Amino acid sequence: MKHFLTLLLISSLYLSALAQSTPYFPEELIVTADNLNMRSAPGKNATKTGSLIKGTVVQFLEAWNNGEYVQLDTTDENSPFGPWLKVRSGNKTGWVFGSYLTGTTGLYYEEAILFEEPATELFNWYGVYPRDSFADELRAVKVTKGKVTDEFSGQELDVLKTDQEDASKFLIASRIPLKTGYCGPMGYMDVEQAGCVSMLSPGTQFAVYPGNDVSDTLIKPAYGIAVTGCAELEGMIAVIKNFNVNILDYATEPLMVQNLTSWLTPENPEEAPIVEMLWFGDVDRDNKPDIIFQDCPYAGGCRSSLYLSSRAKSDELLHKVCEHFWPGE
Repeated sequence: MKHFLTLLLISSLYLSALAQSTPYFPEELIVTADNLNMRSAPGKNATKTGSLIKGTVVQFLEAWNNGEYVQLDTTDENSPFGPWLKVRSGNKTGWVFGSYLTGTTGLYYEEAILFEEPATELFNWYGVYPRDSFADELRAVKVTKGKVTDEFSGQELDVLKTDQEDASKFLIASRIPLKTGYCGPMGYMDVEQAGCVSMLSPGTQFAVYPGNDVSDTLIKPAYGIAVTGCAELEGMIAVIKNFNVNILDYATEPLMVQNLTSWLTPENPEEAPIVEMLWFGDVDRDNKPDIIFQDCPYAGGCRSSLYLSSRAKSDELLHKVCEHFWPGE
């Protein structure tokens, strides 16, 4: 069963890479293998040009064949699958096998099936928990690999567990330490109770905000979510076209608008997009809103993605830093 789920993940990610003109890879990656070979071209037989030790941070440059997942050694059935990625480390560039890299920020969920074991020792681990009715807090946590029994096969599968008694909303693995404490206004509320709309459709518009802790009187920016598009009748089916998810900074003049749709592109452009907002707050503690969106861009499942304001570029309000894959049934 675990082998089947792993293959499902691989095929789904491969399909998503083929469907998008610019498949998503984190801009910063960290080496998880003890020693990772850099090569002159994608392929295990290409000339070795250097090696990277575990924990080395590299910059992503490009993916071979649009991020296609291939087996490292086709003569070994246990050889891993992954994409070949071109990366930079210092003044050196080369191709490395992507299954031995992971993003420097990770989004995880307790009890969710692990398709690969995270390099827990390379990261600072945090959980987001409801503190009270109107506040979330970020806690430093210790994570361990636990087991759950698959109800269909009876096999034990790997999941993440923490040292906390209560359950987290989500977990973050970060190479850079984060500030613990207040991190958002949601608390025990869901998105709908916070005056927002979880499922995004054309015409949807509302504000997200970082919130304030009890003694915090700082005026902070609110960002607007504005979804555009239109529905046209094709036969007996209403088809949504020109779907765009925009985020606006109300405080700028002229109004600053960022289109997030390139990170939310469906596998099949003829299908209606499915995008949901799961959470907002200020997990990076820069006094600007951060968001978790969930979308279902491909047939094999959905993904939740963390967007941080602190990683935004000069022409952005938010920047996507990681995603968590949820397999379909």
